[in-house]
Amino acid sequence: MTGKRRWTWLLGVLAMAAGFSMMIAAYGAAGTKTKTTSTKPVGTLRAVLDTIDYLDPQQAYTAQSFWAMWDVYTTLVTYRHVDGPNGFKIVPGLAASLPTVSANGRVYKFKLRKGLRYSNGKPVKASDFKYAIKREFLSTGQGVGFYTGIVGAKKFSKSLKGDIPGIKANNPKRTITIRLVSPRGDFLTILALGFAAPVPTGTPPAIQNGNIPSTGPYRISNYDPNRSFTMVRNKYFKPTKFVPRGGPNRVEVSLIGDANSAVQKVIDGQADYTNAAIPPDRIASVKSKGTLFLHPTAPANTYYIWMNTTVAPFTNVKVRQAVNYALDRKEMQRIVWGGLGRATQNVLPSTYPSYRKLNLYPHSMSKARQLLNQSGVNKSQKITVWARAVSDSEAVATYYQGVLKSMGFTNVVLNILPRTTYYTTIGNVNTKAQTGWARWLEDYPHPLDWFEVLLYGPRITAQDGNNYAYFDNKKINKEIEAVRKAPVLTPAVNAKWAKIEKQIMQQAPWAPWSNRVWPEFFSKKMSCIHVQPLFGVDWLRLCKK
Repeated sequence: MTGKRRWTWLLGVLAMAAGFSMMIAAYGAAGTKTKTTSTKPVGTLRAVLDTIDYLDPQQAYTAQSFWAMWDVYTTLVTYRHVDGPNGFKIVPGLAASLPTVSANGRVYKFKLRKGLRYSNGKPVKASDFKYAIKREFLSTGQGVGFYTGIVGAKKFSKSLKGDIPGIKANNPKRTITIRLVSPRGDFLTILALGFAAPVPTGTPPAIQNGNIPSTGPYRISNYDPNRSFTMVRNKYFKPTKFVPRGGPNRVEVSLIGDANSAVQKVIDGQADYTNAAIPPDRIASVKSKGTLFLHPTAPANTYYIWMNTTVAPFTNVKVRQAVNYALDRKEMQRIVWGGLGRATQNVLPSTYPSYRKLNLYPHSMSKARQLLNQSGVNKSQKITVWARAVSDSEAVATYYQGVLKSMGFTNVVLNILPRTTYYTTIGNVNTKAQTGWARWLEDYPHPLDWFEVLLYGPRITAQDGNNYAYFDNKKINKEIEAVRKAPVLTPAVNAKWAKIEKQIMQQAPWAPWSNRVWPEFFSKKMSCIHVQPLFGVDWLRLCKK
């Protein structure tokens, strides 16, 4: 990332922070970190998350999983354990240094650090990286679409046989050479995703939750599905300038979907930390019972309602536009977050240099009803609103159900699924889910992580998809393909991404409604609170008062 781009990011972050300053001040939020005159190590950190999807590096794809796995499975390149915009900087992970890149932007050459070992004591080999990419395809991992630009990867994805010739590994020399079909400006950030974390060659493609030896400072010692998991130190890990050893000796994570219960565990001294969506009616009261930490930019996020463009009535663009007009986004912030959110009509968060504020759909129920009438769709057809069994999702779905009825639809029902199966169900093309709740937290800081992953037709998969709107616009697909070749986000490139975003929202496959301000709740004894801009609370740096 160039110095110029870092300053662009800094300006975006400062602008967004300024927009939230009055809101945060009203709730008495903590600053970027807590200060105390004397601290001591955490020992055992007890955390409460709402859920995870997987603890397998080639499968994990939720913010909660990333929060843990970042410190379990280190990638060739990674991100710094620092607060603020500098946390976006790519740094060496398992690699000895950043790669050399050819002049045409298509060849990347890495060398592994000397003496790397997995948590089981066996050596990390250059060929393990190649196997990890192959395993991503063999297991139909959720990140397969990121790596099809490697020479031979697309062919391998179809046959699942043979080799990926675009990756050359030399174990004695510890070198890895990657060749791309065409340049990608975001390729290093893609390599920093957990999907690309090396695993021992021969690891079965089937999901291995917590069973794969780790390369990071911690390893997973046990996993009780849908209930808990534990991380302990990896005794073979050697800290570096960029990947520290970490403070806690042990991290015990409970998985609790009910936000009230999660918050209460911290208040009662049964947990040290939770990132649960604190119920709006409790936000004011919890301040005196712990440390309420609010941060508006980490990780960058957009909460939205998706509409399946292949299933009636949302095949009709006027219906989708009508939904966008019908939503009272400011009221939704109050209902769902108790005011801790920023109303938006954009796909991109405002921290992105490509962001241009959209106001295509000012709230108007009369305009929504007019468009619905013009669409000619059957208002008595059944519409199922899909939601996940967590408090904020259920609140949005209930509100949205009422909006659809107010627009004129007469048969609108809710379908609330368990936390663990929601995304895989709506991401299966055969489900034909009509519309529902979703959120996106950036994997890496680039527009491609939003437009290519979520709204690009060729990335639609039969299962484990992320394009819940099944949006496939040929003209927009071509524009995305053209702009993604740009190696740097220059002002001209940012303007092109902004144009693409506007075109997408004119087609209205989504109804974005919020950029959430993240509440993190700690027990009073916790200190050294730091926020990494991509991964949120940096638990490696926590300490006690």
